[in-house]
Amino acid sequence: MLRLLGSILVALVLLLPAAGRAQDDGPSGLTLSAYMIYDITGESVLAVHNRDFRQPIASLTKLMTAVLACERLRFDGRYILTSTERETFGVDTMRAQKMLELALVPSNNNVCRIIARCASGSEQAFTEEMNAKAAELGLSNTHFANATGLPGGEQYSMLDDLLALARVALLYPNIRRAVHLKRVELAGKSYDGTLKALYDRHSGLLGGKTGYTRAAGRCLVLFYTARGRDYIVITLGSKDVSAGFRDVEVLLEHYGLYSGEIGEWE
Repeated sequence: MLRLLGSILVALVLLLPAAGRAQDDGPSGLTLSAYMIYDITGESVLAVHNRDFRQPIASLTKLMTAVLACERLRFDGRYILTSTERETFGVDTMRAQKMLELALVPSNNNVCRIIARCASGSEQAFTEEMNAKAAELGLSNTHFANATGLPGGEQYSMLDDLLALARVALLYPNIRRAVHLKRVELAGKSYDGTLKALYDRHSGLLGGKTGYTRAAGRCLVLFYTARGRDYIVITLGSKDVSAGFRDVEVLLEHYGLYSGEIGEWE
């Protein structure tokens, strides 16, 4: 992950559109709506399909939640939980780093609401800050309705905005540490990461974020290394969770980043 960060820091052009192909039909048999493979090492788009497609992004939203958590929360102490939060997680207090891990690895929705409360007083106020941060970063085709990405309100994004958001997120050491985990432990309970099955098959997977709702389909942002280069892989709108993993494997194989078998993911 340090090499991945270094590549980003050397060429920090977060607010500029990624250069590269405007359209790529890619392999056949995909269920997704749009994808992008961005070569961080070479600062170029390796492949992109449906670049201007805009849709809900489900729990990819939590990348912005994590960015604001890093900016608003203190990481040198513990936050006192409410009675409902204590009952949910079985602890009286929680560190900000543990909140990040639970939000990004098992994609826990309840902890995102804790982040919002601790950072801004309420989820509504926090969501307003999320949209303000999106505007600050130049994410002109992104809007958030809550801290989780669950259905409700107006929420959407598109490939170039998600690429910029992913690159910003990777600038925070606390986020990089979190997304690299396969599971999270808290109060004697283990929370498996939503990428665990993909980790088991891909040595090049460095981390990432998943999302799924009926409106969004399966969405992925992956940090991947192959052929001595680092990549960000984004897929939107796969028909379901299993199809999302198969779609991304087909893409990685098609563009020469993966040489293993394509899983059935049933």
